[in-house]
Amino acid sequence: MHSAEESPESEQAKKVLFVCTANICRSPMAEVIFNALAKEKGLPFRAQSAGTAALESNPMAPNAVAVLGEVGICPEIHRARQVDEAMLEESELVLAMSPRHVAALGRLYENPSGKIYTLREYATGKPDREGIPDPYGHTMAAYRSSVRQLYEYVERTIKKLDG
Repeated sequence: MHSAEESPESEQAKKVLFVCTANICRSPMAEVIFNALAKEKGLPFRAQSAGTAALESNPMAPNAVAVLGEVGICPEIHRARQVDEAMLEESELVLAMSPRHVAALGRLYENPSGKIYTLREYATGKPDREGIPDPYGHTMAAYRSSVRQLYEYVERTIKKLDG
């Protein structure tokens, strides 16, 4: 079983920021998957997450926590937070869940040296017109579908960063 528990964040760890809307489903799931896989590979990266319209201070959705458990990842305590310019500035890479999020981030922050992408686009190298569907308010099957996609694209992202 992977654990998202981390030792105190290392100063030299490069930051990856995952962004969705409310910061209670997709981006925190991507964050904990990324951190578990990066730690397993010994990569000098640490992920965080935020939302473009965050339900600030809310925990991760219970169904999101449940599906992470099904893939063997126990998330640490999460509190939703609103994305801001400082988070974007300090991140090496910003991976959004949909093209709509990329557009919202582009309005907040100029895209320096092309570091803002959708997760799917970055992972596959192909344009992403649809993004990863938001499972919030849907069935457990929708959450499972999201976690499968997130796991696949985060795994590919880790391989690119390790390359």
